[in-house]
Amino acid sequence: MSAKNPIRDLLAAPLPSDWTIEELAEQLLATIASQPGEGATDLLVDAAISTDRQTQRILRPLLACLAAKSAAEAGRGIPPNLYGGLLCFKRTSPDGPIWILADFENRPGNVRIAFHRTGSPPENSQSAAGDLSPDNPIAPAGSPSVAR
Repeated sequence: MSAKNPIRDLLAAPLPSDWTIEELAEQLLATIASQPGEGATDLLVDAAISTDRQTQRILRPLLACLAAKSAAEAGRGIPPNLYGGLLCFKRTSPDGPIWILADFENRPGNVRIAFHRTGSPPENSQSAAGDLSPDNPIAPAGSPSVAR
């Protein structure tokens, strides 16, 4: 995987015959969590600029899966917004617990996600993970934005 964007490398890698979108989503989160250093990953994946056909094909279902996973981890029974908003995941890294924040858009013609890895929880992590609407203003300072 390249040091520049390991997510692109992961999505472009050959998939095993028995792969599932849920396993790929968890592998993607583990890849981000394993990156060294605070704030080391401000990573963007945009279907419009990706030249890899596999990435273009799997990105929309992957984003929907990540939205459902974030809503489930928030544990508040709020249905996920599969088409855009903020996501929050807590994972373990070599440096201890980290939060993976993401801002995504999942609509035909506009499919992208920006990830940010941080060692501190968002200011209001319950709200950020539970309200996945594009109008949710809760995001830590310096978190990535995706133009809408």
